[in-house]
Amino acid sequence: DFARTRLSADIGKSATQREFQGLGDCLTRIYKSDGLFGLYRGFLVSVQGNFIYRAAYFGIYDTVKGLLPDHLSRNFLISWVVAQITTTAAGLVVYPFDTVRRRMMMQS
Repeated sequence: DFARTRLSADIGKSATQREFQGLGDCLTRIYKSDGLFGLYRGFLVSVQGNFIYRAAYFGIYDTVKGLLPDHLSRNFLISWVVAQITTTAAGLVVYPFDTVRRRMMMQS
């Protein structure tokens, strides 16, 4: 994910102006300039974001499903709608972590 983010930011330039020539070049240059830990910049924020996303997703989903009457909670369409709303809500909660993670990756 780290190399993909760095290469994506580099793609808008012409071939002669690009910082990296490919995946291998990107990883090699980052390793040489920042060491092994440079390749993991933003990893801790990513793990924290994943943890919060899963906690929010399951917490919201289980809470909403528990609030529904039994005949509605067994309905496939209702379960699907609850899952979609839950996914969106959890994504909104975690979005700031994703932004921080990508910015940390770009600073390497």
